[in-house]
Amino acid sequence: MKPDTIIELNHGAGGSLMDTFLNSLLSIYKTKSIDNGIGVDELDDGATIPLSGDLTLIVSSDSHTVDPIFFPGGDIGVLAAAGTINDVTMMGGKPIAITCALLIEEGTIYSDVHKVLTSFARTCEEHNVAVIAGDTKVLPKGQVDSLYISTTGLGIRISPNVISDSNVEVGDKIIITGFPGMHGASLIAGREGINLKTTLESDVAPLVDLLLPLVKEGAIHAMKDPTRGGTGSALNEFAEKSNVGLLLNEDEIPIHPEVNGVCELLGIDIFSLSSEGKAIIAVSAEEAEEVLTQITNHPLGKDAKIIGEATDKYRGKVVLRTSIGGHRLLRKPLGEPIPRVC
Repeated sequence: MKPDTIIELNHGAGGSLMDTFLNSLLSIYKTKSIDNGIGVDELDDGATIPLSGDLTLIVSSDSHTVDPIFFPGGDIGVLAAAGTINDVTMMGGKPIAITCALLIEEGTIYSDVHKVLTSFARTCEEHNVAVIAGDTKVLPKGQVDSLYISTTGLGIRISPNVISDSNVEVGDKIIITGFPGMHGASLIAGREGINLKTTLESDVAPLVDLLLPLVKEGAIHAMKDPTRGGTGSALNEFAEKSNVGLLLNEDEIPIHPEVNGVCELLGIDIFSLSSEGKAIIAVSAEEAEEVLTQITNHPLGKDAKIIGEATDKYRGKVVLRTSIGGHRLLRKPLGEPIPRVC
């Protein structure tokens, strides 16, 4: 990027502009991985640090600035905990510990901070994740919008194989564990003065219990939770990093009618909206149906579908097969259509 480039919201929104921004910054770092583990250059959900024997530590870092801090179906506390826990899980790890750093605006009501941290603590406790360290700063009014949370998650890899965005193989089936875009749509529906009448709630949830049993079996090659940038961004990262094409059946992608309604009303691409309780999975073709059955038997995966496969055509691209038999590219979005969703 040019030195005089003005940083925009989309530079941090999980799309192609953010990719350009991050790639320009990564050149500043010299040592970016440990002992040939996955490091910052891979731009995966986290990093891996090989320890003794087959033991691998997984580390994931995140910051959470959602607006408002209380939203339909959750708050910034459960969002921060679930988002970090899920990032460790996406790498094939069992989350074991988390840190929590707070940036609080002067004038914030104590009960709001207490409620947020109670949600954070409860989510961690329910999944046996210890809160082991943190930091708290209070900044002058106007320098922080209410409350931000920064986290680092730690886990131990339990998958027999390394699970990474770059490990999708030709022939793999692609599974989505439920309706995409519910988190983003629920925020839009009650924000920016829109106040749509809807029962939509965020899908924010840790996916540990849903996915870790599958991780142990070794059938999963790649996983990603489609947060910032949505499903379109996550799928394109699979295709680009693994150098495969993804051919998806548009009619097989499960779409929530209220999410679709919000998108049609406001002219938003549903594939650019974030999810906070879904995963996109690349799994070997031979085991795909069994994996899908296990997922749909869990409450968090009851709407899961096989939506397509990886192919040696269209390498680096995602192609949707439409209901009338045509094909169209699903491009990586510039970013999230609304700011501060996570």
